[in-house]
This record gives sequence, structure tokens and C-alpha cells, in this order.
Amino acid sequence: MKNVRKILMNTLLLTGVSFMMQTVNVSFNVWLTNRIGAAGTGLFQLITTVYGLSITLGCGGVRLASTRLAAEAEAEGEKPGRIIKSCVRYGLSTGCFIALTVLFGAQLISTLWLEDARCVVPLRILALSVPFVAMSSALGGYFTAMRKIARFSSIRILEQTVKIVSVVLLLGWLLPLGTAYSCIAIVMGITISEAFSFICLYILYITDNGSYKIKKPKKGDYKKITHIAVPDVSGAGARSVLLTIEHILIPSGFRKSGSSAEQSLAVYGTIHGMVFPLLLYPSAILTSLSGLLVPEIAECRSKGFENQINYVIKRVMKITLIFSIAVSGIMYAFAGGLSQLVYNNSDSMFFIKLLAPLIPVMYCDMTVDGILKGLDQQYYTMKYNIIDSALCVVLVYFLLPRYSVRGYVFVLFASEIINFFLSVRRLTIVSTVTVNPVYDILIPIACIFCSVSGVSVLAEITGISAAFSVFSLTLCIIASLAAYFALMYMFSCIKDEDISWFLSVLGINGRTKKLRTGTAF
Repeated sequence: MKNVRKILMNTLLLTGVSFMMQTVNVSFNVWLTNRIGAAGTGLFQLITTVYGLSITLGCGGVRLASTRLAAEAEAEGEKPGRIIKSCVRYGLSTGCFIALTVLFGAQLISTLWLEDARCVVPLRILALSVPFVAMSSALGGYFTAMRKIARFSSIRILEQTVKIVSVVLLLGWLLPLGTAYSCIAIVMGITISEAFSFICLYILYITDNGSYKIKKPKKGDYKKITHIAVPDVSGAGARSVLLTIEHILIPSGFRKSGSSAEQSLAVYGTIHGMVFPLLLYPSAILTSLSGLLVPEIAECRSKGFENQINYVIKRVMKITLIFSIAVSGIMYAFAGGLSQLVYNNSDSMFFIKLLAPLIPVMYCDMTVDGILKGLDQQYYTMKYNIIDSALCVVLVYFLLPRYSVRGYVFVLFASEIINFFLSVRRLTIVSTVTVNPVYDILIPIACIFCSVSGVSVLAEITGISAAFSVFSLTLCIIASLAAYFALMYMFSCIKDEDISWFLSVLGINGRTKKLRTGTAF
């Protein structure tokens, strides 16, 4: 139970930081969209697809490797300083290789792939940040494995602050020169913040109470790293390549369907620059939990504690389903109010409603991926990611020119559902976890539907829904969640046992029951 409490507390800490950072990110994206326009946002999204691929390949799977290996070293009574140094060197090597590739290939990438010469300079600037991101990933894996989340979180907050301040200052200087220069300002801010973040993490690591001093790597370290990192980066890299191709094809497909170049970038920018950040905003808690599960499961696996692994997987999957279904219902019911309050327009409302039912699939997939990586199943996540992305490219190529936005929405649903199905199927093979379709899915859906419907009716009767304010919308969301959890308890989807377990983890319930399956975890 001690480790469960530690997971929960670290999750809450990471979630708080993530929520704060995502709040700042969404607000900053709103500010950027207002400053550079939807077309400028679309251009920046094109650049970030290539940058995302560069980061994925440059990091080389080192974050997962450093987290797993540091946790396993700790479980075996060793200090992880040596393996972390190997991970940092590995990240530096892969990061520099990819940075040089992008630096010298930016012209070719911009003209042949992105079909926009304005992307050349931003890509070259972003290439300089790749080695710093790769080395930071290695150090971030160390802090996650050692459960030193507060320190790592403080660096993330500083990085975000530096990025925003840099972008605001540079944008004020370069924005008058045009859309291309506004993108240059943004990527310069990103590069400065990544370099700053690595320096801070490195200083924090070598001064970490003097406990884990950097030692000389020994033979066999890089073999361990590549065993974990290569499958991870192969899957993520292949997926990023295919995702980059997909995102390049999207504006092109919209244009072929009859939209102008500016309209295509505007639609693309709305979906990926406005809708998805909002839909994924609440997922911060699951992203944090998924990352923390990797070292915990890896440590239990190293010690052979199968019962504890199955116990925590069962708990985490139940929490994920309850949470994601609630978020989906709220996003759908209050899409208009959220769109108006966050973006000051209703442009994104239609897409929020359309994609809200996909939230449980996306959120659960995040959690399952984290669990599988902790169970040394990264080869399968690699395979599923490649299948998913390849399917997306094929569907985008054939459907968008004919069906435009409707075709793209179908692509999103098809790819997410297939990926999720494959991942869950693998999880049921390597663990004893099962999902009850009635109590874990159907009843929660009915509960959130009744909750948001009732609150929406009351909001209409009282006139609140005519013009939501921050206070009134927050009140409606809280009322919906309260009704949802009350109904879940009434229908026994949430039981007294679950409440007692949660309170005991928080340390509120003095009597902690010992579960047969091994709650020592």
C-alpha cells in the first residue's frame, strides 16, 4: 500500500503540474492563434509534424530505457548512475545524428514534403534543440524511476516559462514581418527553452544529494539500452514518419476536395491546433499515471510480483474508464460553452462534439501503452503503432479528396479504435485483467448521459446556457460530475471497497484491509 500511495501522490503532483502547464499551453495557443491567425497556426502545425518526427527519432527511445533500467537497478540494490550516463550518451549520439539530418535536409523536406518554402528556416532552428531534448529525456527517465517528481516538475515549469517569455518577446519583434517570421519566433523560443531545460536537469542530476554520481559506463550497458529503446523508437519512429506523411496529405486532401489553400490550412489548424489540445487537456492525469506505472511495474516484474502487477492494472484500468467516460460526456454536452470561453468563438464546437465520443478510446490507449511498456511489451506497441499509422496514411490518401472533413473524421475514429483494440488484446494475454462491458462501460455511459442531460436541462430553464460564464460553466461541470458519481455508486459501479481503498491510499482511512491479491504494492 505504501507504493500505491507513492504512485498516487506522485501522480497528483505530476497531474497538478501538467494541468497547470496545459492550461498555460491552451491559453498560449489561443493567444498565438489570435496573433498569427488560423492559417499561421496551420503552417506552424505542419512544421511541428516534422519536428515531432525529429524528436521521436532523436530521443531514440531513451526515456523508456532510462526509466526501466534505473528502476530495475534500484530493485536489485544498485545505484543507477552508471546506466544513466550511458543513456545520456546514447541520447546525445542519436540526437546529434537527427539534428544534422534535419539541418542539412530542411530545404528538401520543405519543398518536397511540406510544399512550403517558408518552413526551411524554422526547421533548421528546431534541429538545434533535438540533442538537448534527447539528453533531457534520459535524465527525465532517471527522475521518474527514482520517484523524484517534484524536482523534475519544477524544471518543466521553468522550461515552460522560458518558452513563453522567449516567444512573446521574439514574436513582438518578428510578427510584423509576416507569417513565416512569426513561425521563426515561435521555434526560436522552443529551442531556447529546451537548451535551458537540459542545463537545469543536468545540474540537478549531478547535485542530487551526492547520491548518484556519474560513473563510467561498462560493457553491456548499451546492449541493455538498445534492447528497450530500439523497439520503442522503431515503432514510434515509423509511426511518426507515417504521421508526418499523413499530416502533409491532410491539407493536400482538403485542397483536392475543393477547398482553397488558406481554407485547408484553417481547417487543419482548427482540428489540430484548437480541438485536440482541448480534448486531451484532461488526460494530464492519465499521462502522468501512465509514465509512473512504467518503473513501478518494471520493478515488480523484476522481483516476480505477478499478483501486485495484476492488482494495480485492474485498479488503473477501472479509474481510466470511469474518468474518460465522464470527460467524454462533459465535452459533448458543453462543447459550445467550452469553445466560446476558451477560444472566444464557436468554430471548434462542431469538431469537439464530433470527436468527444473518441475520448475514452484515446485515454484508455494511453494507459494501456504505459502498462505494456512496463511489462517489456514494447515490441508489440511498436507493431500496433505502425499498423495504426499505415492505415491512417492509406485512408487519408483515398478518403480526403472525396469526402473532405467527413473522411478525416472517419480516419480518426478507425485508427484510434483499431490501435486500442490491438493493445487491449495484448494486455489480456500478458495479464489476468478483464473488463466487464456492463459495469465498466455501458452503465457509466448511461450515468454520464443522464447526468449531463439533467444539468443541461436545468441550465436551459434557468437561462445559464444562453451565455456561459467561467463560473456558470464550472458549476455545471461540477454538478454533472457529482450526479455522475452518485449514479455510479447507486448502480454499484463504484463500491464501498473502492472508496475504502482510495481513502486508505490517501491515508484518511485508518483501517487498511489487506487484499489477498497482494496490496503490498
